[in-house]
Amino acid sequence: MKKISLLFSLLLLSMMSFHVMAADPATDDKAERIRLSKDLHDIRNIRERINATILDAANAIPPADREDFQRYVQLKVNYDALEEKSIQYAAEVYTVPELKAMIAYFGSPNGQSAEAKGATFSGKIGKDITAEIDAAILAAKYDGVPAEHLPKINGK
Repeated sequence: MKKISLLFSLLLLSMMSFHVMAADPATDDKAERIRLSKDLHDIRNIRERINATILDAANAIPPADREDFQRYVQLKVNYDALEEKSIQYAAEVYTVPELKAMIAYFGSPNGQSAEAKGATFSGKIGKDITAEIDAAILAAKYDGVPAEHLPKINGK
């Protein structure tokens, strides 16, 4: 009985070590994922995305200060470090087939067109999301207060 138990234990251990080796294929293709991530970043241009984010932030401050704010932030942002982080994150998150699919899509004319429209779409839905969140916050704050006593937001 001891021999059967020992044999079973050895079999189980060998299967577990095989499972551990089989469960970690990501390390085998990491170099390829990084290469593909760099290709994807060449297409999607992270610097333009960073500048768009800075512009969005600048639009939230008084108009007289926007240009100075934008220049200051652009001087302080480490574009190279952010791009390298983005490349690494994409290589960690996406698989080789996913990266190849994104490169094919975003490298195509339709993908580039859709990407160019992304900020417009995000701006539109972002306003709606913000309005819904604001309404939910007000509802929570003024629950039970008669409608005529509620504060008016944007003339509504």
